[in-house]
Amino acid sequence: MTQQNPTDDERHALPPIPSWQAPAPAPDPAADPELRALALKHLEEVKAFRIHLSVYVAVIGFLVVIWLLSGGGYFWPVWPAAAWGLGLGLHGASLRWERDPTEEQIAEQARRIAERRGTGGGSVDLGRLEGPQDTV
Repeated sequence: MTQQNPTDDERHALPPIPSWQAPAPAPDPAADPELRALALKHLEEVKAFRIHLSVYVAVIGFLVVIWLLSGGGYFWPVWPAAAWGLGLGLHGASLRWERDPTEEQIAEQARRIAERRGTGGGSVDLGRLEGPQDTV
């Protein structure tokens, strides 16, 4: 048996690539009509909050002008501003400030909803959950 010396090309050759394939990417949650509808609804609620805030500023500003034109004195516009402001603050507590929804924002919101569901795009199969409820 004779042993052959490897050539330079054989010594510097890369090892063979493994024969596995990368997993297929998860489906885009933005393509799911249900998630897309929820995302669009959320983005429309944010837009409604911006309109609510604009009306609040305009009306309270108008009340302050009335107070100024009536001679000042006791600053009564604070009461409608505080009461309405409380409602406005509660309205905005769960929303964040955004512009009109873009396709990218709708897709991102759909992905967030899918992540919260823990499915990456589908619905949760309650029959397959594991946890304390299975030990009874």
